[in-house]
Amino acid sequence: MKPKTHNLSLQGITGILFGIISLLFVVLVNTLISHFTSSGGVTSVLPITFFEILILLSVVLFVLITYLIIVFVNKRRRKKSNLKGWESNAKKIRVIFFIQFIIIFLASYVCIQLGVLKLIAPLILLLYGVSCIIANHYTNGYSKILGFFFALQSMLALFFPEVQFLLLGVAFGGFHIIYAIQNTKNNLNS
Repeated sequence: MKPKTHNLSLQGITGILFGIISLLFVVLVNTLISHFTSSGGVTSVLPITFFEILILLSVVLFVLITYLIIVFVNKRRRKKSNLKGWESNAKKIRVIFFIQFIIIFLASYVCIQLGVLKLIAPLILLLYGVSCIIANHYTNGYSKILGFFFALQSMLALFFPEVQFLLLGVAFGGFHIIYAIQNTKNNLNS
């Protein structure tokens, strides 16, 4: 059986950087929200519209930074493997996660309009987990297992909304760091 080759990966330093940036992002958003809801916070004086725009800009910045890290850090690995352009599996993975991003964006908008904000974090975790499970067919790693952990984490976020940001940090930060280290060990052993 021919091993899968692709040039888009969260193994090694890419996954660790993604995990660290995810942790920092979750801490930033949690801090912004807690300051907004307290009377003494810096963002508490902002009108809700400006605060929503600030959060939206933070999300866009996070997505842009993580995408650039994934692409540019993997560029060195692609050169080592003599991969030119985007390999078909990497294109499929990008499409899967782009569709997932669009669905999350639309579903989050619907949740905001309906006033059920506590469903956004479980929805993000669940859809990301499903995307990892679907993308497993095109990866070298164990993204299926990562996806199952995200799906389980989404259930915890649903039943314990008071710790949703902690669960997001554990999932996007901790799980990706563990995934990166484990896949790097597996690749070195094989």
